[in-house]
Amino acid sequence: MLGLSKGKIRIKMRLFKKYKCEKCDRKFGQQEELMHHEQIAHDASMYDCKECNLYFPSMEAMRTHLQRMHSYQGKRDS
Repeated sequence: MLGLSKGKIRIKMRLFKKYKCEKCDRKFGQQEELMHHEQIAHDASMYDCKECNLYFPSMEAMRTHLQRMHSYQGKRDS
């Protein structure tokens, strides 16, 4: 496996995970994964906008808000 141990592979994979759960410190590669984790693991019933701290009952409502209020186009980091 290219000379890398499982431990080194896990460390390298963590470098790509920039979204951190503030309640349990788990990290995720995409914000949607973090939000899903928070709802499942920590029983969060609302989605919050990181730009203005408003809360929404669904991810779709939050995405609509982001598109309308913050010109969010769903861009992903390269």
